[in-house]
Amino acid sequence: MRSLAVVFSLLLLAGCAGDPAPAPEASAAPTAAAAPSPTDRRCVDPELNDKQVTFADTNGVYLTGYVLGTGRTALVLAAQAAADSCSWLSWAKQQAAAGYRVLAFDFNGEGRSRRGPDSKASGDVAAAAAFARAQGATGVVLIGASRGGTAVLVAAAGLTPPPTAVVGLSPAPKYAGENALEAVPRLTAPVLYVAAAGDSGFPADAQAMYDATPGDKRKLAIVPGRLHGTAFVTIAAAGAQEAAAAVDAFLKAHAPA
Repeated sequence: MRSLAVVFSLLLLAGCAGDPAPAPEASAAPTAAAAPSPTDRRCVDPELNDKQVTFADTNGVYLTGYVLGTGRTALVLAAQAAADSCSWLSWAKQQAAAGYRVLAFDFNGEGRSRRGPDSKASGDVAAAAAFARAQGATGVVLIGASRGGTAVLVAAAGLTPPPTAVVGLSPAPKYAGENALEAVPRLTAPVLYVAAAGDSGFPADAQAMYDATPGDKRKLAIVPGRLHGTAFVTIAAAGAQEAAAAVDAFLKAHAPA
């Protein structure tokens, strides 16, 4: 009986060995995620329903924003931390009325913008600048607040063609692994740094980046008060008038509408 059992087991093994192995399932080819759909009444403003745009970054993922105005010079607006493109809306409308094309966008992973495996804030700025040019802008001004200031300065140092001008409102010298202080010596475009005298260490940071920027087209505006970033151009408080005047004069001198 034992020998019969052994023979039977060997026959079963032989039969199994003869069966073809199941073919592995074909893996689906990676595809880019679809562009996000427009958000109804974005920034609680129904006028933005037909002003929203999407564009791909260098990772092939989509970023979102809105475009106001049709001017040949585009202002690309990069928000500070804990804020999004809506934080610029009142000033964006003013600048569009003044004749600029304005693109305000959300950084990767924020708002409706997607995050790619190698997404960086400076890469988002570069993608926004490329989109503005593709839409017909002949001049591009990069304007960033706080961490957005870091991003526009780093992006500007590597853009080809370079931006028409750059504005940093309370720019941070370092943010999320990107170093603006190391980037600014490579800038070739006119640059304006704005900081409030009472805003912690930001006046000293602005001074350090100004000192490291080459050329005679750099500007530094240290204004009264404690305003920070986007607040310079969106609210009325100490220092806002001086900051807004510095930005307006800089744009008229280097990137008129």
